Amino acid sequence: MSTKNNSMASKKLNIKDLIANAERLKKRKEEIKELRVKSLDGNIVIGKPDRQLILEAMDMKDEDGDLYLVYECVLEPNLKDKELQEAYGVNGYEIVDAIFEVGEISSISKEITKFAGYGDSVEEIKN
Repeated sequence: MSTKNNSMASKKLNIKDLIANAERLKKRKEEIKELRVKSLDGNIVIGKPDRQLILEAMDMKDEDGDLYLVYECVLEPNLKDKELQEAYGVNGYEIVDAIFEVGEISSISKEITKFAGYGDSVEEIKN
């Protein structure tokens, strides 16, 4: 077993740990992350989604869920801007499909879900 696994295996969370981290854990819901979009030669800013938003996106068809999640979580540029939507002749989350390439939408959506803790953020400790 590597040193990394030993230190992870020996650290069991308790109530005092969670209380000590209460403020930090509350603030993580307000976190943002910057992503580079190659086709646009620029960066976007995403916000961490809450559980309800993830569940709503999961209830939609695959493509619609990705569009919805990207639309709701991209903070900069503001995809909800009416002037932007009018310039592209679209409404609501259709703007996502108009601006980003198909593969980028999927990649951004995956980054958003990973940012929310879905994926490989938990691992089993084997003895």
